[in-house]
Amino acid sequence: MRSGRISLGCNFACIHCQNWEISQQFVDGEIYREREIAALIDDAKRRGCRNQNWVGGDPIPHIPFWLRVLLLETEGMPVFFNTNGYYSAEASSLLRGVVDIYKIDFKYGSDRCAEKISDVSNYWTVLTRNLRGAKQHGELLIRVLVLPGHIDCCLRRILSFISEELGPETRVNLMDQYSPHWKASELPELRRRLNSAEWGKALRLASEAGMRNVIL
Repeated sequence: MRSGRISLGCNFACIHCQNWEISQQFVDGEIYREREIAALIDDAKRRGCRNQNWVGGDPIPHIPFWLRVLLLETEGMPVFFNTNGYYSAEASSLLRGVVDIYKIDFKYGSDRCAEKISDVSNYWTVLTRNLRGAKQHGELLIRVLVLPGHIDCCLRRILSFISEELGPETRVNLMDQYSPHWKASELPELRRRLNSAEWGKALRLASEAGMRNVIL
């Protein structure tokens, strides 16, 4: 272990990111080798920890590192993959049989919105492919942060896809706690919090989609 400047990083550049200090810039931190982290995870398992949460930033850029850590673990700690879901088909195959629970943020129902807010392309195709794979190969929890001004263009399509393609029993954490951070002022609709009318419409859309396992 040694001190250094490391990028925890994320493969998105969301202009409203509340964790921009670690997702979009270099921060002070400690660098651990794979064997050191594996030993910490094994010790946590022996003390009663229930799972290892691969997060970040986003864990996607670090999948090879985490797989090397996993090979060194001895206690069989379940893997909770906490991600924005924007990863390649090759990454999906690497995770198959490794991840026990996928927690995937489903951010946009529109490629245009994804490009405008998070600077990513082909979002819908990539996310829906990976959600189907996660449903097939592990437990799935989908987190949906409702954005002001994006109910009809994004949320409606997201909920319809989940209900129709993944099943209305799919666990969905529907969240109303958006608040403007980092560069959110660059987009007029993201300069404010969600209002009560928008949140009420979000709940109605979830009900109309037949969602039966919504966590608020």
